[in-house]
Amino acid sequence: MRTRQQMREQALEAHASRIERYQRGELSDDEFRPIRLSYGLYYQLDHTSHMQRIKLPAGVLTAEQAEAIADIAEDYARGVLHVTTRQDIQLHWVALENVVPMYRRLHAVGISTRGACADSIRNITGCFHSGLLKDEPFDIVPYVFALNEYFLFHPLNITLPRKFKISFSSCAYDCVQGPVNDIAFYPRVQEGRPGFLVLAGGGLGAQPFLAKRVAEFVPAEDLLAIAEAIVRVQHRLGERKNRKKARMKYVVQRIGVENFRREIADTYSRVQSALGEQLRAELADLLAAYPQRKPYHPPAEPPRRAEGEFARWLRTNVFVQKQGGYFGVTVQLPLGDLTSDQMRRLAALSREHGAGELRTSNDQNLFLPWIPGDRLEKVWRSLVEIELGAPDALHITDVVSCPGADYCSLAVSRSMGMAEVLRQELAGAGSLIDELGVFRIRISGCPNACGQHHVGDIGLTGMSLQDADGQHRPYYSMLVGARLGEDDAMVGKRVAGRFPAAEVPNVVRVIADLYRRERLQAEGFADFVARVGVEKINEVARSAAPGVR
Repeated sequence: MRTRQQMREQALEAHASRIERYQRGELSDDEFRPIRLSYGLYYQLDHTSHMQRIKLPAGVLTAEQAEAIADIAEDYARGVLHVTTRQDIQLHWVALENVVPMYRRLHAVGISTRGACADSIRNITGCFHSGLLKDEPFDIVPYVFALNEYFLFHPLNITLPRKFKISFSSCAYDCVQGPVNDIAFYPRVQEGRPGFLVLAGGGLGAQPFLAKRVAEFVPAEDLLAIAEAIVRVQHRLGERKNRKKARMKYVVQRIGVENFRREIADTYSRVQSALGEQLRAELADLLAAYPQRKPYHPPAEPPRRAEGEFARWLRTNVFVQKQGGYFGVTVQLPLGDLTSDQMRRLAALSREHGAGELRTSNDQNLFLPWIPGDRLEKVWRSLVEIELGAPDALHITDVVSCPGADYCSLAVSRSMGMAEVLRQELAGAGSLIDELGVFRIRISGCPNACGQHHVGDIGLTGMSLQDADGQHRPYYSMLVGARLGEDDAMVGKRVAGRFPAAEVPNVVRVIADLYRRERLQAEGFADFVARVGVEKINEVARSAAPGVR
């Protein structure tokens, strides 16, 4: 029987031969398109170079893997890496002749990009705090890795009607946005037995749908069986003719929630009857193979006194792990970007002070776990040296954005440009940043919602409108007050009007300031919007934007 590593290597060699056929002119562009997408390779705007998406299940990568990606980026992608809103890393400006060498170098450190695009099970996301949270039922990261391995060469993978997204949540904020995934797993312990609450049928895009509860408790040992059942339902019932209606959310819409639940329950029963014992054994083997990392240094308490920027950074960027004396550090990446040199230094910091592990987040940042408290100041000073020591992670200036029209052929606006303008203009907001605390702005350059604007505190979508002088100029629509989590999730409410790009920063500022002035104690922004009503938000937004349409 072939090992998983042998399967990866053989699949890559077969993929390399198909690329060679295309280079020899034996395959047309249309024939090559699904081939390159199956390994996460996209055309860029110029259609002469490529963007490569690198899957990182749960966002976890070792220091060795981080260094390998940094070297690859330097050799093939102008030395720049981009962290995405699904915990991937993307490289731009990759020439086709470098793609196979790049894949071989990734395979050498245990990374496969198979399924990073195409009609496949995409990168499986997981809470970047998992295994470190005080109140979590159990660590979900090994289960993310197990499910990724299970589906990597699954016969239904890459033959689905459309892309398929899976998440594992742990934290109270639900940082992986479970309700807008095709499958969302929430860890539970019932009578001492680990398991999952399961939601299914969510998705964003032009029409956002929230996932529905399909199983209140599935024992953790049956993870593969329930995932197999739901994927089978989508493979069988998903739309095959109209790609715009091919996501699983439209299956729910077409057959109804109760029929959807019944289909999953019946399919799950059949999977259990035919494969249950085999899948439980396979999961046990996959979990046993997961490499649990240990800190390199003993625990220690942080400094009793801290001043200035270090004190602020400690307050906003440092997470207290459940393992006493250990801390996680959020490294804020402006617009999700970092250089090869910066990535190498972060890998070195993870070795020098942590556990040789880094994690990417859906908020486009990096996270270094297992830092003893007495090493936090050294880590901060090292981050400052490489221009990654900024405080206020996940605050209003830590803006999330898709690549937009700078890279993507589907985008209609420069979402990254807007994100940078917001970062710069809101940086002068002084106490507003502090008083708001965690406050997420998310921007998408088109309705496809790669920036996940539907689930931000404030979400912006770019568009191009013709002004009175006949010129097309960038405008943004706005959503406010989204909520995540397993129980009462909701997408943001629409703010009336479309706002000229130049007026967006002021609109964001006045809405945030209204929230600061009128919220009730620790009231979250979603609760605030629900209480004061979207008409109040409309009123202050329009007052700040004379050019609103």
